[in-house]
Amino acid sequence: MDFLAIVGTWLSIFLTLSILSFLYDDNPIYKLAEHLFMGLGIGIGTIEVYYGVFQPKLVHPLLEEHRYLSLCPLILLALLFTKLTRKHQDWARIPIAFIVAAFAGIKLTGEANGRLLEQVRASMPDLPALYEEHGLWNWDQAGAGVISGVILVLGLCACLLHFYFSARHNKTMQTISRVGILTLMLSFGASFGFTVMGRISLAIGRAETLLGLDQPNTLISLGSLEVERMTATRWTSFLTLLLIIAIIALLRRRSAGAEAGS
Repeated sequence: MDFLAIVGTWLSIFLTLSILSFLYDDNPIYKLAEHLFMGLGIGIGTIEVYYGVFQPKLVHPLLEEHRYLSLCPLILLALLFTKLTRKHQDWARIPIAFIVAAFAGIKLTGEANGRLLEQVRASMPDLPALYEEHGLWNWDQAGAGVISGVILVLGLCACLLHFYFSARHNKTMQTISRVGILTLMLSFGASFGFTVMGRISLAIGRAETLLGLDQPNTLISLGSLEVERMTATRWTSFLTLLLIIAIIALLRRRSAGAEAGS
């Protein structure tokens, strides 16, 4: 087995168990893994921003194509750093105003075209087309059909009327409002369940890594020994767990001794 593959597998196991050690208590091993994760994330993000934004949109146009109009965003970028000084921090408002205005304009049109109109179009299903394709209710297509389309429209209208405060809520409006609340709770519950399922899927993936189930169970050579990959991974996970527990216990004992001595 390649040495780099062995080191990579051990680091994966060590960092996974280091993060999970937070379930016991906040400890230096967890902080090490957390800082390493943040440092790698910031480093990778910085490299991606440089090679994906700065180099093609600022460095190349300015140095190779001699398009000096690119100096404008460079000047605005420099003005952003004046926020770090007390004397000239007001100059930072100029690029911030450009950023907010440009983002608001682009986001407004993008959201309107990409989400708002699409959601409005999807909220008004074509009932005759649904009936021709799925009938009233199609169990094979997760309940698609006219009934589900009608429920969608009624639930949407109830949610909108729940947030309509210009008129006084009488008994009829209160009943519709309760239906809207029920629809919102079902939507939030489904969204929360979907999020939990995604997190559980990630946890299952890490558990498979710790147990060696994410790779084929082939024989690997460790010096003069040949062992199964799954067995080696499980022993590595077990020994790494013991190592983390020993380090945490040693650090706790040392900190307790220092507090007792002081």
